[in-house]
Parts: sequence; structure tokens; C-alpha cells
Amino acid sequence: MWLCYGGVHAPYTPAERHWQDYPGATVATPADIYPPRLGKPAYMQKIAAWDTGPMGEPVLSNKAIGSEVGDDFARDRGRTLSVWSRQYHQAVRALDEGIGQVLAALEESGQLSNTLVVLTADQGYAWGQHGFRAKLAPYDANIRSPLIISMPGTLPEGKVCRTPVGGADLPPTFFHFAGLKLPWAMHGHDLTPLLQNPEAPWPHTTMLPFTADKFGADCDTVPAPPGNRHKSGVPWYVLLVEGRHKYIRTLEANEPEELYDLLTDPDELTNLARDPRHAATVKKLRVAALAELKRTGAKMADSLPPFAELVNVP
Repeated sequence: MWLCYGGVHAPYTPAERHWQDYPGATVATPADIYPPRLGKPAYMQKIAAWDTGPMGEPVLSNKAIGSEVGDDFARDRGRTLSVWSRQYHQAVRALDEGIGQVLAALEESGQLSNTLVVLTADQGYAWGQHGFRAKLAPYDANIRSPLIISMPGTLPEGKVCRTPVGGADLPPTFFHFAGLKLPWAMHGHDLTPLLQNPEAPWPHTTMLPFTADKFGADCDTVPAPPGNRHKSGVPWYVLLVEGRHKYIRTLEANEPEELYDLLTDPDELTNLARDPRHAATVKKLRVAALAELKRTGAKMADSLPPFAELVNVP
């Protein structure tokens, strides 16, 4: 069963019973909510969904307001970052309740130990981080999804797996648990070894190619600007995570590559790609990203635009 909740999709309207939850809640202002953002590509210097409000706290920019996200609800209560965050998390409460009901029903019917339960989402959604109120961009705040997998009595409980994996890994995992062979070649990898032992060695990288609203044969060649950009301004990119490092290659000519140490810099504020001490890591992940594109049959691997040359910056 695939069960989707819309409570924290636009317009983020909480159930009336949750309107008073989290009274007085505030959130810290992200360090790079306003440009400039040193070391990041040119498009990142233009992301500006937030302005400084009269009390000094970020407020949603007028150009980021739109009826498609139901902003009237928030406008009536003020548009500060804290108000938006409170509203969003009030809406999450309904998801908590619904998921609880599903798990309770499985337990009451005796099926909880016979059911692989996966909690995830289609992406993250930045609230102020890197200037966004959006998904799509290659930073964890924008795209990193929750992933909780449970099967009491079959899988270890209360464990955390630090190995990065992707959504494409879920279908092969489902087929394995159902005792079925894959009906065709799939790009993802069966997660069973990690589910059985969260510290098991994992020889695979995790890659996300972003091609805006283009799919299939339309992605065989990387288009020139502006054809390579989503309407949000985010261009095509290839993102690869291996261990503690994230590598990003913006698919636009002469843009800098990005490298982040997710352990020491989880907010992805410092691009290490231009630091000569990390040049070897950049080159290794650059090759790994190209290899993963080719492994998965991505024809655009033959037309990637050139990146900016690495420059040693003191």
C-alpha cells in the first residue's frame, strides 16, 4: 500500500485542533538566508525568497508570495520565518496522528511483524536555508528526505544507518522482501544488507541528477541556458554523495564544482572544492559521478558542460 499525506504540501493549513500548538515557537535564522553565498554558483547569488522584516527577523519576500501556496493563511498571522515554521509544524501533527493510526491498525490486526513499513517523502523543503523557500536545489535542506524503515522481529530496532542511500534503492528492496525477482533492470540497490546491519560495508554511491521538468529522451543532451533551468531558477545538476562528502556539478558552463563535508559542515556553507587540500577528493568524486551517470545509461554524460577550473584560494 502506498499512502500519501498532503498535510505539509501547499497550502500548509493545519487542522483546527492544532492551531494553538507550539505557542511562542521561534527558529534561528539560517546563516546564508541572504546573499552573497561565497563559493556557490551564480544562480545561488540570486535566490532571495526572504527579506529583513521590521523587527529584524526574516519575512517572506513579496515576490515569493503566491496564491498557489495558500499564503493568505499565513499573511493573516504575519509572515515571519518563525510564523511560517510554526504553521508548517502544526500541519505535521496531523501526519503524526495518521501514521499512528496506521501502525495501530497493523498491530491490532496482527500484521505489524509481517509488514515492511517505510516512512519517507518526495524531498525536503528549505525554510530560509540558502535563501530558499523551496525544494529542488542540491542542498540537504532542499532535498534530503526522511527515511525510517521498520519490521519488528525481522529488522534491528532503534538503530541509525549513516550510509547515504536514495529513493531509487527502495523498489529493489521491496521486490527482495516480497521474494520476487526484478522484472527489469533498475538503477537502485537492494537495501537489505544495511537494514540487517546498519554498519555493513556499502560499495555504492548515491547520485541525484536534476533535469528540471525534462524526462526520458529530452535529457539525452544538456540544453544551453535558459533551457537548462527550472522555473524556480535552479539549473540542471548532478549530485553525488559518498560517505561524508557531497559533490555537486552544476550543468552550466564554467560554474564552480561544490564539495561539502556533511559531518563538519551539515549546513553546507563552505565549499571545499577550491581548497587545494581537497583537490584529490573533488577529482575522485567528479570521476565517480561520471561513472554513475554512465552506469545508469544517462546519455547526457557525453555532453556535460565544462566546469570552472579549480582555483587555489587561501
